[in-house]
Amino acid sequence: MDMKKLVFATLFVVSAGAALAQGNINKGDLMVGGNASFSTQKEGDYKTSSFGLAPNAGYFFINNLAGGLRVAFNSHNTDFGTVESSSSEFSLAPFVRYYFLPSSQKVNLFADASFGFGQYRSESGSVESKTNFTELGIMAGPAIFLTPNTALEFALGFTSSKFKDVEDRESVFGINVGFQIHLAGKK
Repeated sequence: MDMKKLVFATLFVVSAGAALAQGNINKGDLMVGGNASFSTQKEGDYKTSSFGLAPNAGYFFINNLAGGLRVAFNSHNTDFGTVESSSSEFSLAPFVRYYFLPSSQKVNLFADASFGFGQYRSESGSVESKTNFTELGIMAGPAIFLTPNTALEFALGFTSSKFKDVEDRESVFGINVGFQIHLAGKK
């Protein structure tokens, strides 16, 4: 099967699933899932690329509003022109998420905010270091309910981090792709 046919077949399956779906985002429902992210940044000779995974679990306290915990891991590779380095971050962040449309909608819009704590480790040549940080994250975008229990998410995200003993904040803007499984709670 050529690429064009594969793309059209995939779009057909996603569209058909979305036409039949509606989301479980009511009081007492649960959600588990997460997102993956990729970002790049360039300033002069300084270049960096980042990859992240952030699984989460949440509970809907009221209709459309969930709260929960996100565990995040990020990996960074940096090129300063003559020196390369790598680093990683691990964090735990409570989050809140709000869906703006009723649960009967097949495509819904959400906003998500989190505040977390973590540790940053870096290595450049033979020099290794680690430090703690706090992090504020926000993201928003559409959730496409492929079935009543599964949603594919696309979001624009912004993260601002404050590292211990560092004066300036680090800010990152990126695109997130996520997947959530929504489980109906006891009624």
